[in-house]
Amino acid sequence: MENERLADSFSGRLSFNVPMSEFTSLGIGGPADVMAYPTDESDLKEIVLFAARKGFSIFVIGCGTNLLVRDGGIRGVVVNLTDGFNKVLFGDSGKVEAGSGVRLASLVRQCAGRGLSGMEFAIGIPGTVGGAVAMNAGAYGAEMGELVENIDVMGMDGKIGTIGREALNFTYRGCDLPAGRIILKVRLRLKEGSVAAINERMESFKEKRKGTQSIRFPNAGSVFKNPGVGESAGRLVEEAGLKGMKVGGAEVSKVHGNYIVNVGGAKASDIMSLMASMRDKVHKLRGIALEPEIKVIGED
Repeated sequence: MENERLADSFSGRLSFNVPMSEFTSLGIGGPADVMAYPTDESDLKEIVLFAARKGFSIFVIGCGTNLLVRDGGIRGVVVNLTDGFNKVLFGDSGKVEAGSGVRLASLVRQCAGRGLSGMEFAIGIPGTVGGAVAMNAGAYGAEMGELVENIDVMGMDGKIGTIGREALNFTYRGCDLPAGRIILKVRLRLKEGSVAAINERMESFKEKRKGTQSIRFPNAGSVFKNPGVGESAGRLVEEAGLKGMKVGGAEVSKVHGNYIVNVGGAKASDIMSLMASMRDKVHKLRGIALEPEIKVIGED
């Protein structure tokens, strides 16, 4: 069998018929055909070339935050980078190299401990470094793209290249990462600062988050992008009277209007239905078309 031949040449973990509900922060999602945990770039290349030969799709995940997997699951290979791409190297003059599978909160704390400033804003943002760069994660007026010098990526042909910040063209919650590229490493440039002052800023950001995002149910973070300067998707949803609205086991959070929470047994179709209602009602009320920030993959 082809799966057995792949396993013979692949040193990482392989799982089959994997329920994606166990790998997303929403706790929702049908089964993925295959989940592979490459241990290094050579392992990842094996998976990429195997998928290309077989005509399988590839989906890359980290911690499964900001992600909704449809109820029918994923036909193809899910590449989970949290096993092998989790190293952090510190250089001179504030240079930091982090694997794409490094948890963002862990990197923030490591940088703070070394007196490196610039990432304090990200202390409460879930997910991995690769995902944070791909979506240009940000908060409190700061974004990941401001810190990136360049990234290493692998294409679907298994070849590795480097892309600089200018070519990535970071925008609000996104960047021009070429299609079919998997982020391997991220190189950042931070500023040197006082450990005490950095920790103080981090605590300040954590306190701010407690007031608006102390949500105890499973969620995927912000559902929609803020539509413009001075406009908040959460505030627009609240103005439309949608906080607390439910479909099945999914509910618009009573704490934050831009969060949908799984209050128990929610399906992806429940989330999608709520998102559609939120967009429709906000558009009718304010004429603003909300754009999803959450990534939706898989089959119905």
